[in-house]
Amino acid sequence: MYRKIKRSIFSVLLGLLLVGGVKAYASEITDVSTIYDNAVKENIIDPTLYPKSDWLDDEKKYMRPNYDFFKSNILDSVSYNEWLEMNNYGVMSDTKLPLLQNKNSNRRQARSAQDNINKFCKDAKAGDILIVSGNFPTGVIGHAAIMNSDNTVLEMSGGKGWEKGIPDNNHQYSKRTWIKNHIKDWTSIYRISDSKLAKKVARYVDTHYFSSKGTATKDIHIDYKIDSLLKNKNPNYCSKLVYQAFYYGTGDLPVMKPTIPWGVIPPANLPTTFSNSYKPTYIGRY
Repeated sequence: MYRKIKRSIFSVLLGLLLVGGVKAYASEITDVSTIYDNAVKENIIDPTLYPKSDWLDDEKKYMRPNYDFFKSNILDSVSYNEWLEMNNYGVMSDTKLPLLQNKNSNRRQARSAQDNINKFCKDAKAGDILIVSGNFPTGVIGHAAIMNSDNTVLEMSGGKGWEKGIPDNNHQYSKRTWIKNHIKDWTSIYRISDSKLAKKVARYVDTHYFSSKGTATKDIHIDYKIDSLLKNKNPNYCSKLVYQAFYYGTGDLPVMKPTIPWGVIPPANLPTTFSNSYKPTYIGRY
């Protein structure tokens, strides 16, 4: 019964999305080369940042398998075209930087790994949004976390068995430990302009998703599972936690869009879930 309800919710949301003006596909496009060309024409993919040969390689190795996971474990009615649109074709919605290209595949590294770690620790602040590139086999592309203080990161870590759910999966790390764990992939920092509001969000997410007393002792336990219940706090997943931090942690301010077209928020589209007045700014990549 629950699975049927979940499918119905997604069907309604997808229907609203297509009626609302996003291009609907008259028939499923199965030629991935054409899909790439269309995304370039629509200014979604920048071919200078994500050449066609690289995209086609990532599509075969990562995108299609992730879609198959998503279809099998989360929602079986979403087409591949819709899933690609949901994940913004594997690129960030604002910078157009690829999410599946690791540092080894990028020849334009200006800093060493240690320099990236040090700069991240210097730059990251309370309330910052962290989006990690790389292949995390969870049915969506990328990973997300949030700075719940100037010195710590809070995340739903995911991991093996994600499709069935993982108990007690909310974790806090020092920012140096966290970035070391992700240094093989690119991490982007996003930040809202209101620093006081950012600190308020950090405090909220800390005391509602890790420690009710705001200490290093964890007394809140949240299970990991990807679902379409955007406002439910438990279970949760990486980018849903970030969305909820700003949705609930900013009070009555219209910071976040109240509904999301697909009900699931892939990391690539996190910046688009903010209202225009509060849209976060890209700070840098580490």
